[in-house]
Amino acid sequence: METQSVNLENDVYYNDQYTSLYLTKCDSLFEYEYNEGNKKINFRSIKRLISHVGEIKLKETLYDLLGHYGYGGPLTNDYSEDFLRRAFESYKLKCAKENIVCELFRFHPLNPLAKMDSLFHFHTNERQVVKVDLSLNTEDRRKLYSKTTRNILRKSQGKFIRRTNYIDIPQFQHLYFKTMDRNQAKDFYYFDQSYFTDLSSMPGVDLLSIHLGDELVSCGYFMHGDELAHYHLSANNPIFMRENGNYELLDFAFDHAKSKGCRCMMLGGGRTSEKDDKLFHFKRKFSPTTLPFYISGLNFLPEKKIDLNNIWESQNLGKNVWSFQHYRVNK
Repeated sequence: METQSVNLENDVYYNDQYTSLYLTKCDSLFEYEYNEGNKKINFRSIKRLISHVGEIKLKETLYDLLGHYGYGGPLTNDYSEDFLRRAFESYKLKCAKENIVCELFRFHPLNPLAKMDSLFHFHTNERQVVKVDLSLNTEDRRKLYSKTTRNILRKSQGKFIRRTNYIDIPQFQHLYFKTMDRNQAKDFYYFDQSYFTDLSSMPGVDLLSIHLGDELVSCGYFMHGDELAHYHLSANNPIFMRENGNYELLDFAFDHAKSKGCRCMMLGGGRTSEKDDKLFHFKRKFSPTTLPFYISGLNFLPEKKIDLNNIWESQNLGKNVWSFQHYRVNK
């Protein structure tokens, strides 16, 4: 699938309802559109109040911008360099006037702007993510699986029951938290029940599950738009880990997304950017195709950002850590 042929406006990650899942009481949706005739670009992200840096409460009102969990980045219908530079300059002035210090972008792997590094103050290929081609028929798609994966699915043929939106949210949440505990996940990933309730109510979101008789083996949330599908969150029953239900779950998810008209599924990357990340290697078993995942940053009030970082460093002497929004690091 060519990047330019995909209409990302219809992708779930550009849906306001999805973005709202990550808004806290102090956050708001921030949007800015720049136009020149028929040329346009739309910026949208979450505006967050910077009330404290560590234990120190700020005396002035400052904000920063961050995309929601998953993929994002500005959308445009014109990639000419002159237009984009004028658009970005206009955007930077707008943000500076609103006391916004900086913004971090997590780019959609199919967003062409992700490769235009000269537009940003910070830009890096953070990791690789896996893409599965759903335009293939089932037989040809499975030929691209690893030999181990094909053998596991062959041996389990007819063994599992596949179900859609069959289990309830508390059942998923219970297994999901157990999975997060095993993976020693960060606090961010322990979403509350309202998150799962709101997620389940979104169009294009399905909770798929794999069963052995009446026993739940593996389950996960998968999202689909007009063309693209995404692997979102999953959980495995520790009692049945040797049954390899997670292999069956993904194969089921591919069939399900294809039935909805999707042409590819984004599986995402690993838990880290390390080459030996186990989750990334598991996902690679289903497709040889990977795409770069870029993160980028813009500074709107660079002097303010330096001040915020200095406040953080004064409370964390000797701690060597870096992130684009350094002052937000909890360590």
